[in-house]
Amino acid sequence: MSTVAPSAPFEYGEDYAFYDARNKFVPDYYQRILASATSKIEIWDTHFRPECDGEVFKDVTCANLQITILTICDRDYNTIQDVRDLANKIMANLRPEVSTCKLTIFAFHDRCRYNNMLWHDRFLVIDDSRYFLVGASMNNQVGSKTSFGIHFLSKRPDLVLLRRKLQSYMLLTGNAQLRHKVSRNRP
Repeated sequence: MSTVAPSAPFEYGEDYAFYDARNKFVPDYYQRILASATSKIEIWDTHFRPECDGEVFKDVTCANLQITILTICDRDYNTIQDVRDLANKIMANLRPEVSTCKLTIFAFHDRCRYNNMLWHDRFLVIDDSRYFLVGASMNNQVGSKTSFGIHFLSKRPDLVLLRRKLQSYMLLTGNAQLRHKVSRNRP
């Protein structure tokens, strides 16, 4: 699997981990992946909700961390204040060991989704070297009542393809008419 040690309640295959919600345990593999970052975290997640509290970041301890989140503003999460609130929650959940951090959230307007400009799946990239396809949104990674999987992408052609596609979507972040942008820095 990845360089992150397996943990219960996930079951592990070669490149895939499955969380079975029927076990009634709190999933923690996503948090462990985030905590393994040494320089950079990229989250591509289309389904943030206002109740997302950023708790998945509570085990991150690396200083000098850069966090980039791309998401979509939808009917429940559509104002610049919603994006600011999310950024504040994430920063509040970072441990004191994260003495220096830059968080940037790009929240694309929902109309971009319906104009076929955006992606559907959820991705997690750690340190520009470990890529994951994630089945559940970040706010479902703590206390999820549904089962889901996390796929570690290990084949070179898959990594090259995904990196190229993610970079093409990053170009959209430069267009202020398409998105809200919020940045937070520590200190």
